[in-house]
Amino acid sequence: MEDYKSERFLALVSKSGKANGEDKESLPSLGVASTLIRASMQLQKLVKSNGDVFWVEAVAGGIGRVSCNKMGGLLQGFVKLQIPDDPSVHRLYTFEPYIELAVKCLKEFGAYQLLSGPFLDEQFVHATARMNHLNQCVDKIRKEVKSERFLSRLNSYQRSSNKNYKELTEYVDSLFESYSRLLVLRVDLSYSKEYSGTEQTQAARDLKHLLGNARSNKMFAAMVGYVWKLEHGAKKGFHYHVMFFFDGSKVREDVTLAKRIGEYWVDVVTKGRGLYYNCNAVKYVYSSCGIGMINHADTELREGLRKALIYLTKADLYMKLQTEGRGMGRGARPGPKDSRGRPRGEPSVR
Repeated sequence: MEDYKSERFLALVSKSGKANGEDKESLPSLGVASTLIRASMQLQKLVKSNGDVFWVEAVAGGIGRVSCNKMGGLLQGFVKLQIPDDPSVHRLYTFEPYIELAVKCLKEFGAYQLLSGPFLDEQFVHATARMNHLNQCVDKIRKEVKSERFLSRLNSYQRSSNKNYKELTEYVDSLFESYSRLLVLRVDLSYSKEYSGTEQTQAARDLKHLLGNARSNKMFAAMVGYVWKLEHGAKKGFHYHVMFFFDGSKVREDVTLAKRIGEYWVDVVTKGRGLYYNCNAVKYVYSSCGIGMINHADTELREGLRKALIYLTKADLYMKLQTEGRGMGRGARPGPKDSRGRPRGEPSVR
């Protein structure tokens, strides 16, 4: 298997997020995720360095100015990234351990204020106190990242993130092993402004209602799988990104089918409280399309689908939503009795 983390890094820093149905208001958005990536990279460079990174340069007449080397500049850069510090964000999300540790230490030493602007001329004694405080902060970060507690937490955090992506890709691959082509829909399910404060537990019940009804609703008769991810937006509240997989030999109209599912969410499941976004209706804006009719042998569209899965799980490496239960899920893998003896080399259907 490829280097999962580097794949997701490339996906995150690319401009494809917008073309993959990026919700500008959703947190974590592509911009937030990219910021967190830069922050993590800067911190990892900083902790590998040695010695003081800040010092005082004498100006004149008892006046001094704090200066720093490249590593100190990285810490300044981290502060300028303005990692979300809203208590409501921290109640909802867990940050990657490097970022979480840095934020904690910067607060402890008052370094956010000390690094918030350019270093100015000041009394030498004050400049020296500022320098010492900042170097102590760096030393604390370096010491903490070597602790068993931190390393254990980092390993657990990364293992969980990697597992989600690996699980989803293996699941989708198993569907293609059983069906010669899949009709892939992506529908974002949310709530109207009036109901944007819907609790996470209610949102979970609504999703369960939708997927539970799929067993007896004819609209879902050809559905063979699904993947969902829970996210939260400051204005939008809790909402789901859902990918539905249908047997492509039985259904073809992806835009119409996605519209029907969205309307079902609004009218039946949420009884007017919900909203939906039909991503299949705007496939033309996607820089790398991974939805619609995808044939097993169509490497281009399957690569687009893989990138769509990366998008669904992109922020987990750096910022995880704290959920009451699972924050991501999928359908059951097809069993032996579901195999259709997938024919190979079948012409692509789009």
